[in-house]
Amino acid sequence: MAIIDSCVLILLSRIGRISLLKYFKKILITAEIYDEVVKEAKGRLGVSEIGKACEDWIRITEIKSREKKTGKLYGIEKADISIILLAKETNDLLLTNDRMLIKIARSKGIECYWLTTFLLKLVKEKKIAKDEAKNILFDLVESGMRIRIEVYSAILRRIDEI
Repeated sequence: MAIIDSCVLILLSRIGRISLLKYFKKILITAEIYDEVVKEAKGRLGVSEIGKACEDWIRITEIKSREKKTGKLYGIEKADISIILLAKETNDLLLTNDRMLIKIARSKGIECYWLTTFLLKLVKEKKIAKDEAKNILFDLVESGMRIRIEVYSAILRRIDEI
């Protein structure tokens, strides 16, 4: 099972690859993430795919935690707070591409993957071919994923080494 952040949903839906998330048997998001990626983003590229996935195989769940769910925690938004709390409650992996979110989540003992880590895992487990992973990475960058050039080249090298 995995908790998915909005940036991952947005990036994968922009390139038509949101179905890669089906790798995880169960996918959870919070209502705050749903609002951010579907309700507040109407008309944007990939939004309808996210909406359809949420009706079908992505589960929107409520946080049971009594911790504060509003306002800002460590300078992050309400939606980010919600998935940290959910990941902490469920003890599940958090998949994101947000550096600050990863820092905070890891400080709370939550296992996190970058989107690129997830791509490498798919290649390692032979769920996707190396060339396909490279094309996905290229498409992600082309669609707006921010990544330093040295990280990009290291990931390409790592894909070849697998």
